[in-house]
Amino acid sequence: MYYFDNSATTQPDSQVMETYLKVSQDYFANPSSVHKLGVRSHQLLDAARKQVSEILGFASNEIYFTSSGTESNNWALQAIVDHYHDLHPNKSKLLISSIEHASMTKQFDLLKERGYQVELIPVDSQGFLNYEWLHSHLDNQVLLVSTMLVNNEVGMIQDLDRLTALLKQFPQVIWHVDAVQAVTTCLDECRHERIDLLSLSSHKFHAPRGVGILAKRSRIENQPFIYGGGQEMGQRSSTENLAAIVATAQALRKMSEQQGQIKQKLGQFNHRIRQTLKENGWQVHSPESGASSHIICASFAPIPGEVLVHAFEAEEVYISTTSACSSRVRSDHATLRAMGLADQESESAIRISMSSQTEATEVDYLLETIHKISRNLKIGK
Repeated sequence: MYYFDNSATTQPDSQVMETYLKVSQDYFANPSSVHKLGVRSHQLLDAARKQVSEILGFASNEIYFTSSGTESNNWALQAIVDHYHDLHPNKSKLLISSIEHASMTKQFDLLKERGYQVELIPVDSQGFLNYEWLHSHLDNQVLLVSTMLVNNEVGMIQDLDRLTALLKQFPQVIWHVDAVQAVTTCLDECRHERIDLLSLSSHKFHAPRGVGILAKRSRIENQPFIYGGGQEMGQRSSTENLAAIVATAQALRKMSEQQGQIKQKLGQFNHRIRQTLKENGWQVHSPESGASSHIICASFAPIPGEVLVHAFEAEEVYISTTSACSSRVRSDHATLRAMGLADQESESAIRISMSSQTEATEVDYLLETIHKISRNLKIGK
């Protein structure tokens, strides 16, 4: 098996899973319990929170554990936005990039029903934000700006320094960043001081599923998202998934410590894959210099993306069309359409995504498979 669908989910790290099992067995007590076993569990939870905060450049009391990146994004666009609108009724404009994940875009109708003005920040043909448009639309009615750091379909990396410069005149505007795909190669960018809200998801960096992170600056007032027993400092009630949280903190630390070598390794792999795709007549949909090295999106029009995925699968190579969250419901390839791609190219798009665990032998086999499939499909065209 040759796995290249890491943007959908990564394989859990073996050491991380050992930690998960050990914590599950040795720290099974509820962290909210006041007896000795509960106190031990709570101390471990605090240690994991502190570790995550140090890696991300937030304070410990600014880290909240959720169930997923999707939940973190929903918390940002619902409870927090509603709270700030109650405080500032004249602010009802939300500027959100046009290439966001479905966990953002599927909330737009709800937001509009609640009276918010949702405006999509356009992107250019390579998927980079139109900063001139954003500059012209920032005003005192804007409540929140939300931008994805690394796009989940094509991998473009947005310029956070440039976004910070634009937001300098509007310190009251909440800035939310979906960094779910950023941990593999852009973890350093997550530490940007101007970011108010940051979303992460455990299973994108070799931790078990079931943990999301919402890093929220203390300058952003608290507003609970889930009511109940008062966990997560009273903001997100539900008994904490302690074993998965501790494993997530360990996985994040490993990614932080290995970031340099991961970027170098994947950069080399990325270049080889791009060259092979282009040599075989594929269209690659992001510039090598501006995208994360772990994601490559390409088309072999007019062959449908689903046909291409199954052709690779027949060779035991596992890739995806674009976002795994929409592939089973025939995604309309929102990112590629926002970039202005014609239907034939976007409907032929596939995504190859790597991780820190990807090895050179796997890439060698992938390149051979690209040659083989390209040759066979050209004959059938």
